[in-house]
Formats: sequence, structure tokens, C-alpha cells
Amino acid sequence: MVDPTRERPSASEVSDRIALRELVDSYAHVLDNRLQKQFGTLFCAEGRLVVPHPAGGDRPKLVFDGGDGWARAFALLAPFTATVHFVGNHLVSISGDDATGETYCLAHELYDHDGAGRMSVRCVRYTDTYLRVADKWFFHTRELTTAWISDQALIPSRPVPFRSV
Repeated sequence: MVDPTRERPSASEVSDRIALRELVDSYAHVLDNRLQKQFGTLFCAEGRLVVPHPAGGDRPKLVFDGGDGWARAFALLAPFTATVHFVGNHLVSISGDDATGETYCLAHELYDHDGAGRMSVRCVRYTDTYLRVADKWFFHTRELTTAWISDQALIPSRPVPFRSV
């Protein structure tokens, strides 16, 4: 939460906040463009991703880290023909080379069901811890929580001619 009595941030704090926002935006970009090799580069060496079990219920959360863990995490995208992660709120608290944050995201996931296109929209909240290593910010832990899900049929689009004014 923003404290209205807080002093103006220093140039280094502004720079850190921009770098952290670029990190969360890069995460969405990497997922949506299926850049699996770049995924692990967003996390520090001991970094980990924690997600709810896809089957739901009381099953334990899945934890992915380094090596083949990143490939296994990326496999969660396999059912979707396309995704768009729209990143919204990003609140961070920075303390030296450590930071914590919360990021809101609307994850649009397109998939095929019985030959028809469908779209699931998940309201996601990421609880993050970050670590600065050699002047670069990385995820230390990124934990995903889903607040709600909407699912709907896709309506096939028709090309609309563009008219210049």
C-alpha cells in the first residue's frame, strides 16, 4: 500500500522498481511466447515456482526449481493453444538486495474442447520474493494463487477491413 506521508523515492529505488516490474512483465512475455529456455533465467540459482495442483482439491502444491523443474513447469501450458497474461497491479517492498512483492494478473488461456475453441480467464495473484545478484533482479520464490476462473466459448472472429481516416 502506498503511504502518502512517505518521502519521495530515491533514484536507485525508482530504478529497482522499474527493474522488478520488467522482471514480472518478462515472466508473462516468456510464458505467452513459449520461450522455455529463457524461463529459468528469470529465477536465481535457488529460485522456485510454487503453483496449485492442476487437478485441484486438497492436493499438495507443485514446486518447480532449476534444471528439469523449469521444463516441467512449462509443461503446464501444454493444454493451451495460446495464452495472454495481462499484468496489472505490482506492489513491491525493497530492502537492500532483497524485495517482496505482489503481482495481479489476468491469465487468458485458449484451448480446444470437443472441436470448439474456449477461453479460460484466471484472476491470478503472485506472491513474490526477489533477490538482486550482481546488480540484476531475479525471482527467488514466485507463488501463484488463483482467486477466480471464468470459462467461455470463443466466438470466431472475422477480419475487419481497416480504413484510414
